Amino acid sequence: MKKMKWMVLGLAIIAMAPAAMGAALITQGSNELGLSGFLDFQSGLGTDVNIEVRYAYFVIDRASLGGKFCLRNNEFFRYFTIGVSGEYNFKLPNEYRPLFGTDLVPFVGAAVDYRYSNVKYMDDESAVVFGAEGGVKFFLTDTTAITVSLRGEIATEDVFVDDDEITNRDLQLLLGMRFYF
Repeated sequence: MKKMKWMVLGLAIIAMAPAAMGAALITQGSNELGLSGFLDFQSGLGTDVNIEVRYAYFVIDRASLGGKFCLRNNEFFRYFTIGVSGEYNFKLPNEYRPLFGTDLVPFVGAAVDYRYSNVKYMDDESAVVFGAEGGVKFFLTDTTAITVSLRGEIATEDVFVDDDEITNRDLQLLLGMRFYF
């Protein structure tokens, strides 16, 4: 019985080895779909919904161009964003492979968006928003990654809510999923 367990374990490791030796699917011609957001039924602002969807196409290896859509709505403020973005993914040396998963990919990106913002008791505002982002993608498989990034944005008008104040700057720590096909 013990030999059977070791044999099954050995076969499982051999079967998973090609996946562990794979590489992230960030080559020319690939597509990327990014999803992030939250739904909070009992926040201090009532029901709070935030959804961000992004699509990108890799025009060359490691570099993508695409678009994004973001929507946030609660009882105090709401906004809608649509824009274009570009991203470059760096290649780490082979000795920096993660313990599990297939790849670790640092990235930087830039975006230009249109944002419509509505804050309770204030006038509606529309603005052009310029953003920069940097982070890392942890590939669980060749086609699925968890992302952690820091994004800074500057707008032409006051469209961000920050500590009960309306401002034209925002800084966010983001966690999301990206899918490649």
